[in-house]
Amino acid sequence: MGAVAYRLLPYALAYALSYLLRSANAVLAEPLAAELHLAPALLGGLTASFYLAFALGQVPLGWLMERRGPRRTLFPLLLVAGLGSFLFALATSPAFLMAGRALMGVGVALALVGSVRAYQLHAPAHLASLSAFTVALGGLGGLMATVPLALLGERLGWRGAFVVLALASWGLGLLGLAVGPSDPQVGLRPSHPEGARAPRGALGMGVVAFAYIGSFFALQSLWAGAFAYHLGLEALQVSRLLFLLNGASVLGGLLAGLLARYLGVGPALMVGMLVFACGLALWPGGLLLPVGYAMVGLGGGFNGLVLAYTASLAGPGAGGVLGLVNLAGVVGIFLVQGGLGVVVERLGYGPAFLVLLTLQVLAAAALLRQRQRASRP
Repeated sequence: MGAVAYRLLPYALAYALSYLLRSANAVLAEPLAAELHLAPALLGGLTASFYLAFALGQVPLGWLMERRGPRRTLFPLLLVAGLGSFLFALATSPAFLMAGRALMGVGVALALVGSVRAYQLHAPAHLASLSAFTVALGGLGGLMATVPLALLGERLGWRGAFVVLALASWGLGLLGLAVGPSDPQVGLRPSHPEGARAPRGALGMGVVAFAYIGSFFALQSLWAGAFAYHLGLEALQVSRLLFLLNGASVLGGLLAGLLARYLGVGPALMVGMLVFACGLALWPGGLLLPVGYAMVGLGGGFNGLVLAYTASLAGPGAGGVLGLVNLAGVVGIFLVQGGLGVVVERLGYGPAFLVLLTLQVLAAAALLRQRQRASRP
């Protein structure tokens, strides 16, 4: 496993890079907007163009990956991400900025899906632990997109920072092509009956991804901070809570791999979802808030097991199914994040948390149902 793990490391690094690229605008937004005189709506459009391209690429790129294999799909796409980052660094107009962000979104669209598929092909016995490690490494990439990236921006300017990100994308893409293990022949049509369960796996696990992953990332990327400010906390206190949540998510990714090895992927995923829901239940009263934030981060860090379990259900030809389930998660982030805003504005945070907890019940029911179907002969 040691030699194979070394050759698979570029896949895990690709997900960390994707986390860094998607979060870069938030850190470098102020100097970017000041230099190019961008209004808030245009800044929002830059983020939207990244995620729109990311979402639209899931299914077609997933099917392409089944024909060409993850190595010959994911790493060339990182070269596209590098091109987008370089174009963004040179841009002098909103149109070129959006084009650059869209290329970045396409370029990292398969960062997690491609990694899970590669683990399934080359190290199936370690699929869950490698997937969980990849998510943990992604969390570290998210942490890199805070103070370290801000310091880089101060030293090189926002344009220089994006040039560095372009070089990192090109370097990792070439490294993966050079050292990544050659993929076996993969095809769109599964060769055994297990593949017949793939559409049902996509539906059930899509519900899990939408409700569980959508809720976690909606909280992590916006509402965890907004709720803390709503409680009257100062900026430093809020930043500490967010650091606690993100740090716990890294730990959760590592713990998920260990539990999956001893309990199985499905039961370990259920444990993570339960911890996430219990932590969320502590938020509304504002009591034990650090414990609640830590539990939400810890339970949310198990999200990498969603695709790992999907891959184990789908078997051969899993790329398209993984793309569909990942797309459900992306759509969930958008809809949950926006829907919570409407609920909070009209009814307050109490009903918003009730909506989130209801979604977790639906996710748990979908996972239990999926496990029952998978156990049938």
